[in-house]
Amino acid sequence: MSLPSPVEVEHADWPGLKTFATDLGLSPKGRSGIVRQRVLDHLREHAAPLAWRAGKAEQAALLTRIGPADVAASLWESALTLDAPAAWVGLGTAYLKSERIEEALKCYDRAVSMGDAGARLHKAQAFMQAGRRDGALAEIEKILGGSPGDLQALAMRAALVEARGNSEETIAAYRKIADLGHGRLGLAKLLMRTGRFEEAETALAAHLSAHPDDGVAWNNRGVCFAKRNLWKEAVDAFRKAVALDARNAGVLNNLAVALAGAGRTDEAMKRIVAAHRIIEDPRILLNEAGLRERTGAPAAARDVYARVLEVAPEHPEAVAGERRLASRRKPAAKRKARRPRTSARKPARKPARKPPKAKRSARTKSPRARKKTSKSARR
Repeated sequence: MSLPSPVEVEHADWPGLKTFATDLGLSPKGRSGIVRQRVLDHLREHAAPLAWRAGKAEQAALLTRIGPADVAASLWESALTLDAPAAWVGLGTAYLKSERIEEALKCYDRAVSMGDAGARLHKAQAFMQAGRRDGALAEIEKILGGSPGDLQALAMRAALVEARGNSEETIAAYRKIADLGHGRLGLAKLLMRTGRFEEAETALAAHLSAHPDDGVAWNNRGVCFAKRNLWKEAVDAFRKAVALDARNAGVLNNLAVALAGAGRTDEAMKRIVAAHRIIEDPRILLNEAGLRERTGAPAAARDVYARVLEVAPEHPEAVAGERRLASRRKPAAKRKARRPRTSARKPARKPARKPPKAKRSARTKSPRARKKTSKSARR
């Protein structure tokens, strides 16, 4: 008779639990919790022994990943054999984890001499960890000489060449990976960083033909179109990216920029406001302020610039935007101040005409003249 599993016992109802107890020769009397525990104890006591038990090599492999490296190394040393290179690779990895580089390299060399081709890749990683890039490249070239399509070796070679800073060699290394049908997205990102957007768009098109639901690739393709001022194609690519991830504020911002470039400012404003609601990123806020300034809403643009300065104080673009709006505002205020007020204007008064000079009267004559006139009057 087959025994029920502990899961079946845990989830059994009361009639089923009594059936299990009866079939196992146990008493079904008592509360359900007591009967259930009685059945579980019986299963634990009469369980079949495990067919497999982890040996030293398995324990050492587990400890190499999650445990102390010294304990893992001692277990690997006890598991070494003369005809199995895997233990030597494991011992080298444990030494590498404990930063015993030279001992790790010797272990990898021993594994290579025993015919393990993958040990060269571990040896190259050890050289990389020690900062010896030339040694790592030499080992990778040996691997590629035997198997030119080894993706791990090609990826390590690309990473090493990229660390040197030679962009052309790095692109060539990534192209070899892309020619094998892998890493086209990485090649496209590298081409975008070097400003080669047309080639990057070609790589992204090849990637999207195999992965049409990759929203990151659609967004990057839209960026490639936008950098070349192909606004219609950029809008289509960004729309597909938004359809795959409608809550991505960065993609919504990119779509708004493309719509504005295509002259569709109303829809661009809706998209940039939606991105603003998701996250108050300085770049999104600056794009919103630029759109509001472009659509003739300087007051709203000024408020958005102020918000940018709250999020990122002394942001140069926000400071420049505020100064630009202030310089536009001052001449308009001056013109308004110079304009005369027509409602309170009063008619100008004509200057009063001066009366003609009158002849000197008697009062204005000198005292002698007044005496003469008085004498003549007496006569």
